[in-house]
Order: sequence, then C-alpha cells, then structure tokens
Amino acid sequence: MRILMISNHLGVQSGVQRYVQNLLLNLDTAKYHIDLFVGQCPADQASTAPVLEAHGVHIIAVPDNKKDRIRALAAHLRTHKDYDIIHYHTASKIGAPVCGMMRLLCPRAKIVVHSHIVYPPLTLTWRAAHGVYQLFADYFLGCGVAAGRFVFGDHIDEKPNFSVACNAVDAGRFHPDAAARAATRANYGIADTDRLAGFVGRLNHQKNPLFLMEVFAAMAAQDVRWKLLLVGTGEKEPEMRAAAEAHGLTDRVIFAGVQSDVPAFMNAFDLFLLPSNFEGSPVTLVEAQGCGVPCLASTNVPDEGSVTELVHFLPLAAPLTEWAAKADEIAVGGDHADHWQTLAAAGYELKTAARRMEQLYDKLGDRA
Repeated sequence: MRILMISNHLGVQSGVQRYVQNLLLNLDTAKYHIDLFVGQCPADQASTAPVLEAHGVHIIAVPDNKKDRIRALAAHLRTHKDYDIIHYHTASKIGAPVCGMMRLLCPRAKIVVHSHIVYPPLTLTWRAAHGVYQLFADYFLGCGVAAGRFVFGDHIDEKPNFSVACNAVDAGRFHPDAAARAATRANYGIADTDRLAGFVGRLNHQKNPLFLMEVFAAMAAQDVRWKLLLVGTGEKEPEMRAAAEAHGLTDRVIFAGVQSDVPAFMNAFDLFLLPSNFEGSPVTLVEAQGCGVPCLASTNVPDEGSVTELVHFLPLAAPLTEWAAKADEIAVGGDHADHWQTLAAAGYELKTAARRMEQLYDKLGDRA
C-alpha cells in the first residue's frame, strides 16, 4: 500500500512532527510504502530525517514555507497519482483548499485529514473551511474531539468517518527514570533540595512563555528553592531572558536550548508547566505524564490528554499567586511514580496506537 503523509517540517520542537515521527517509527514499512512530504528542518533544530530514513520512510523535503510547500505538493501529485492513501496533518484553514487540490490531482487516493489544533475564536472563514474539508476528505482524525470539531466542524465527531487518534508516546522512552533524573539535575547544578519547574517546546505565542515567566516569578517569590529549566528555543526567548533579568531571576532560570533526550529532562522536573494560549492535545503533556511528572496547565489546553491525576488546570485569568500556590501543592518532589497502566488503558501507548492506524489504513485501502 502506498501512503503519502504530509506534515509541517522535520524539526524536533514541533509537537506535530514528534507525533508523526513516533507514528512512523511504529508503522510496518515493509507493508506500507510511506513517502513523507515535509518542510526542511529549521536551522536551529535537529532533524528527524536520519532515524525515519533508517526505518524505511522515504522523505520528500521541500522549503519550509507554506506557499512553497503547497506549490511543491501540487507538482509532486501531478506526477505521482498512485497513492492509496494521503494522510494530511493540518492545523490551518488553508489546509481545506489544499485538500481540494489533492482530490483533483490524486482522485483515486483516500484522503485522511488529521487535526492537531484548537485555536479560538471560531471565525466565519473557519466555518467555511469546515465545509470544504468535509466536501473533499474521506476520513477525519483529531488528536482529540475538540481538535476535530474546531478544524472540521461542530458535529464531526458524530459522523462514522471520524475518530480520535491519541497523541500516544513511547513507554519505552517516556517512563520514570531515577538515574536520568539525577544525572540531568547534576549536569545543570540542581541540588536535591532544589525544586525544578520545567517546560519543553517552542518559545512562541502559542505556548505563552512570557506568562510562564510571570508564573515562575510568583513561584520563586513564594519559595526560594524553585528553579526553572526551559527546553527549546523560539522568537520569545529574548523577551523571556529580559523578563528573568527584570525579576532578578537570571541565576534561577536555565535556557537549555533544543535537546534530543527529552525524557531525561522530563524526569528531572518536579513540575511541568504548560500555560498555553491554545493547543490541540499537546504531546508534551502525555510525555510528562509518562515520566510521572505533575503538570500545571492553562484551561486553554483541552483536557482530553489529562488521563492521570498528575494534571491540574488553572485559567490564565487566575491570580499569579493562585498559580504559585497550586504549583507548591502538586510538586511533591523526589523520584516519580509510574502511571503507564492508566495511560495505556486510555490509548496513549504508542504501539497500540500505531496498530489502530494501520487498521484504518487497511480499511480505507480496501475501498480504494
């Protein structure tokens, strides 16, 4: 079976790309011939390409620019019309006409569109996109029901051609690891008596990192043992550094940059902070739970990925002192407990999720 998978880019910071990598590494590439059409890796990130290619995925990397990617996709489909399935990961309105283009250029393929975002407000142009997606796509996936409804329509989850594809993670990587916790904390000078809050992701508007810095300042004012470790880079980093300096916290905030061994950092944290402005169903929230880390997120983060008692939510409008008090309450410190029995039962174990995706491909492929 020939599958074209379309994603954003090859960088490691994107939650969508991490999900795509996780999925592809657990699909049977002897049975499924997979082409990954994707933007080139950003210069500030490591590429996921080597490990994917080693697994048998053929990568078609094009300039990491929306307009250039669409032109390149059209050119590719004009000469490659033999795909059985096109699996399109989308988080935008522009994906709707792209879906129509794919239907025109590759009429025999079954088109699977996969939503990864909830980004209010729901405008008239989004509602128009709902109709276009439903006109041209064959099957709809969402990282959660909320993400499916936002991108594809209010009642998409009531249709038989919709299902949730959990942002599952690898239990073999994301699990409590006391040795990794101790080593990572030692590498960054974090004492056993220190309390370490952490963040993993892009330092951009979506993740609300300047508010995160305000939350941390309130936490630090309440307890001098708190430190903050940030894994990732982004356009808000200079402002975050300035905010840390303004609060007198430069010696307590660590900018670790992009890191490949995310599980080691998750294990080092006593608390994972995710005060996002908007999300679909963040992979990092599942990764943190897999490592047994207490999580404090904004209510703008859909609660579908909150499947253990580790996750707590507060509105962005809540006083910073309330965020600090909740952080103090839930971050118990010490080695983390294993919660994989609960996560696996909720469908967040990666190999099981990959088998379910293969079953969907087989069902759709039989109808081609």
